[in-house]
Amino acid sequence: MTTGTPAYRTAFATPELDAEIDAVQGATIVMWRGEPIPFDRVRERIGRTDDRDARDRLYGSYADALEAVNPVLERRLAAWQAVGDVAEATAAESHDPRPFEVELERFSQAAETPYYAALRRYLAQVDIEQGDASEADIWYVTDGAAWRSWFGARDVQRATRSIGRGSVEPGDADGWLAAEHELGGGPVQPGLAGPGVVAEAYRSVAGAPEWVGEELAMTAGQIPAYVDFAAFVRLWRLRRDVALLTYELRLFSSDDAALQRAYYSGIVGHATGVAIAEAGYLNAVDRPFDSARRLRTAIMAGMLVDSLERRLGTTWWRSADAAGILDAVGAATSEADVLAQLGYDGLDWRPVMRQIRTRLIGEMSGYGGPNITTRAGTRKV
Repeated sequence: MTTGTPAYRTAFATPELDAEIDAVQGATIVMWRGEPIPFDRVRERIGRTDDRDARDRLYGSYADALEAVNPVLERRLAAWQAVGDVAEATAAESHDPRPFEVELERFSQAAETPYYAALRRYLAQVDIEQGDASEADIWYVTDGAAWRSWFGARDVQRATRSIGRGSVEPGDADGWLAAEHELGGGPVQPGLAGPGVVAEAYRSVAGAPEWVGEELAMTAGQIPAYVDFAAFVRLWRLRRDVALLTYELRLFSSDDAALQRAYYSGIVGHATGVAIAEAGYLNAVDRPFDSARRLRTAIMAGMLVDSLERRLGTTWWRSADAAGILDAVGAATSEADVLAQLGYDGLDWRPVMRQIRTRLIGEMSGYGGPNITTRAGTRKV
């Protein structure tokens, strides 16, 4: 397996098409109740729409907008496939996604029960039964509106700077997502192994009970519920990327658009437990196998956090001794260098899975989690 600095953007570079895609998306507007919403803001708006019927209708309008963008995305897909075997080209330039998908089967099995237990709990809180939810509903759940009052801009800046973090340029997100952005130091250039791993490790601090309790001064009674929420979102992202990896292996080996659409909605919908609009089958892939790169970074970040916690405790970000470890990992220009710094000879998904499971309420209180009361009655979920 190649472990040098990824150069994947060379083989799949499509600058003219990328510029055209940006222009098309920039010109695409979704009209919603007389209000024009720019294409790139629709997903955020869906996640903040409380009324479910309205949310579903807006999601339908978003799917229509995706269809308007798909023709130029189809041309980009054809350009990628013109390179030849996309998986083979990716393997030659960075890492082979095919054996990696097989390696992740055990992760998927280990994650399935805690994920679906947590998904049932969160859907129940918004009066939705599992099996009756859409992607719009999970965007609404993961928006984290209930926690926004704890993550004001000044609070986030103070809390991130207190541990020596903070983005040079603020992001568009607010609430707990802004904390992730600030802790991660803003966007990281793709292909830089070490900086990406360090940034992802710091992003995970946004879900640490010690950080939100001591740096943000969140009340003790709310910390367990928030930490559970952050762990669920982290697990949802991982499961979605595993599903996207499986989907991409099928996408790039087919030229049948109907089959590609069915693969997308079926594979990603099954893994995340919600109905997915087929129209997003190309919008979900920014570059070939970015899903695999995100997964590798998240897994290595989990390994880094595990190493830091074993050496320095659960508040490792406060320790002066952490700087040397983080600097060494951050200076790594390849995955092999990152693994060497961490004392591993290969990726290990178990640390990130342990970090997630220990923070899920359902995991800490026994299978099934607490009782949730909705208009449908009280039930164990």
